[in-house]
Amino acid sequence: MSSLVVRLLDRLKAGSIRSDRVIDITELSDQEFGRIRVTHNRSGVLRLNIRTTGEVVLSAPFYIKEDRLRDFIDRYRSGIRRVLAEIKSHSRSYSDGDKIGRSHRLRLVAGVRVGATIGRNLVTVTLPADMSDSLKQKQIKQVVAKVLKQEAQRYLPKRLHYLADKHGYTYQRVRLTYAKTRWGSCSSKGTISLNIALMTISEPLSDYVLLHELTHTHHMNHGVDFWRELETVLPGARRLDRQLRRYSPYL
Repeated sequence: MSSLVVRLLDRLKAGSIRSDRVIDITELSDQEFGRIRVTHNRSGVLRLNIRTTGEVVLSAPFYIKEDRLRDFIDRYRSGIRRVLAEIKSHSRSYSDGDKIGRSHRLRLVAGVRVGATIGRNLVTVTLPADMSDSLKQKQIKQVVAKVLKQEAQRYLPKRLHYLADKHGYTYQRVRLTYAKTRWGSCSSKGTISLNIALMTISEPLSDYVLLHELTHTHHMNHGVDFWRELETVLPGARRLDRQLRRYSPYL
């Protein structure tokens, strides 16, 4: 997907904000929007960008407190939500022959009523010819979500256990979810949530997400210590993080 930036500066009217200390923040974790990337500028102005992948990026002065950043996000939360909804409305459309997850292909056939058959490598979706395109896509996406959930159940818990054991991490439990704005998360109690949409990206990128969340069992922020540890267990983690930003968990 294109990395074109949807700029909200004109609509959000960002203001100049200064504080009394240099921040070391590269990301914020938001309950609704997931990971918000923070970049720094020397203009003294807060700018909010939303990429077509659904990634929220905040450009902030070097001198600013974290709570001021969160206040800024809260102030324009409804505007961010509207733009993300617009992006979602233009999300992927599925066609006959598309790859679904790691091991399936999609086959679309015309029939009297809606139906679906999930085989070992083939997903067949039957759709009435007179059904609207939007409704067809809705039906297909429901089947796609089911396929991804099945693939994720077979793969992600085992892979997480393997990586945790290999690098000496422990966690309480793993949950499979479908979150529209985040690939994964780790709670303070050690519960790791993984998005079934991880099955739509390459194994190196999904491994990055799993190790990212495992690192959060030691560091609940995205500070220097977090990135130092993640780069130790996964050299090139920042490069993979940049690659991941080209993708969206929207189905």
